[in-house]
Amino acid sequence: MNLDFPQPPAKLHLIGIGGIGMSALAQFLVSLGYQVSGSDRDLSTPAQVKLFNKLKSQGIKIFLQDGSGVQEFQPTAIIYSSAIEESNPDFAAATGIPRFHRSMAMAISVNRSGMKQIAVAGSCGKTSVTGWLSSALQALGENPVMINGGYTGEFISESQPGNFKAGEAIIVYEADESDGSLVNFRPDCALLLNLGVDHYEKEKLDELFREFLGNSQLAVVSNQLQYLVPEDKKHFSFTENIKDKNFADYTVSKSESTPEGIHFSCGDVEIKTQQFGNHSAANALAVFSTLVNIGYKPQAVAAALSSFEGVDRRFDFRGLRGNKRIYDDYAHNVQKIAACIETAQGLADQSVIAVFQPHGYGPLGFMRDALKEELQKVLTSRDQFVFLPVFYAGGSTSFKPDSAEVTRDYKQAGLSVIHLSEREELADYLDQQIAPATVVILGARDPSLADWSSSLTEPQK
Repeated sequence: MNLDFPQPPAKLHLIGIGGIGMSALAQFLVSLGYQVSGSDRDLSTPAQVKLFNKLKSQGIKIFLQDGSGVQEFQPTAIIYSSAIEESNPDFAAATGIPRFHRSMAMAISVNRSGMKQIAVAGSCGKTSVTGWLSSALQALGENPVMINGGYTGEFISESQPGNFKAGEAIIVYEADESDGSLVNFRPDCALLLNLGVDHYEKEKLDELFREFLGNSQLAVVSNQLQYLVPEDKKHFSFTENIKDKNFADYTVSKSESTPEGIHFSCGDVEIKTQQFGNHSAANALAVFSTLVNIGYKPQAVAAALSSFEGVDRRFDFRGLRGNKRIYDDYAHNVQKIAACIETAQGLADQSVIAVFQPHGYGPLGFMRDALKEELQKVLTSRDQFVFLPVFYAGGSTSFKPDSAEVTRDYKQAGLSVIHLSEREELADYLDQQIAPATVVILGARDPSLADWSSSLTEPQK
C-alpha cells in the first residue's frame, strides 16, 4: 500500500466527484481535515445539482471536468476512479501531481483513522447492510462513521446527502470487490454476505474474498461461504437464504411478510423490520449476527433493527399510475434483479412488469447469459421484462451489446421480454396494459432514474 498519501490538511481533488462512492469519500476526507475539491461531467442534472449543493455546503469546491478545477485549486494529490480515462482533461492539467485510485485513498484513510472497522462485502446487499449496521449502532447509543454506496434515509439532511455520516470510534463501510479494493482494508470485523458473478469469475472472487477475510480479526459470513474463511480465523455464520436448512450459527426459524415489513425469529429473539422481501430478512440476520458477535445483547440489537428506514432506491414506492403501482430499485446485477422481482411478486396476486435500464455496455455483456438463466427461473407466465436503452455515462465503449440485441436473444429463449428504443415510451406502454400490475424500475449509475420513476406516477398531459 502506498503510504505517501498526504496527511491533512492537504488539498485533494476528486475526478468524478458526482459518483456515489466518490462523493461519500469526499465527505469522509473533509471530516478528517482535508481540503477537498472535485470535478464532474454532469453538473446540471437535477439530482446532481442537489448533491453538489450539499457537498458545497460542507466546503467542497465543485468544478466542470475541463481541467479548470486543477488549475484553480492546485491540489496536493489527485483521486480518481476506474471510470476515469487517461485522456481526461483533469489528468492533462495535473502534470506532476501524484495520483491515487479511489480505493487506495479510502483504504489508507480508513486504516489511518484508528477507528474500529466493520467492513461489509459481497455481491448483493452491501449498501443496505452498511446503512442498516450504521442505523442499528446509532440506535444502540453509538455514533458510527458510515461510508456507503447509497443514501441512507435517516442520515439525509439539508447538508448531508446520506451516503456519509460523520461520527467517532466505529467506522462502517462497503468493501468493494468490483475493483479489488476490499483486500486493502484491515477490518476488526469482516462481513461477507454472498457471492455472485458480477465483476469477476468465481475463481477470482474466491481469491479476493478469501484475502479480505484473512485480513480481519473476526469474520461473519454466509454459511455457504465458510470455505473461504482461513482455518485459524474466528468466524460465525448466518443463512444467506432464509429457506436454507443447512447448519449456520444464526438461522431464521420462522418469517412473516406483513404490510409493515418482514418479521422473523432467530432462536428465541423476534425481529421486526420495516423492509420487504426475503432478501431483507437475510440482510437483517447478517446485521444481527455481526452486532451480537462484537458484543451487543441480542434483544437490544433486535430492537435497534426495527428503526431502520432503508436506503434510497431500495424498492421505494413512488405512487400509482392508474391500476399500476410504481416502485423504484437500484437493482443492477443478476441476483438483485431476481430478488426485486420476487419481492414484487409477493406483494399482490397480479403481474409484475420489471423495467431494466442496464448501467453500461460492458456490464450488460458480462451478465447477459446469467440474467437470461435467472429470468427463466423467476418470471411467471403473466410477468413482463422490459429492456430500456443502455445508460451511457461517457468515455470509450464498444456500444455492444445493446438492449435490442439482448432482447432478441432472450425472446428466442422463450422469455416474455420487450425492448423500448427510448425510455419515454414506457408511459404509453404502461397505459396500454389493461390489467393491474406491480411495476419495478431497475437500474444503477444514472442519477435521473429516481426522479424519472416518480414522474411516471404523474398525470400525462
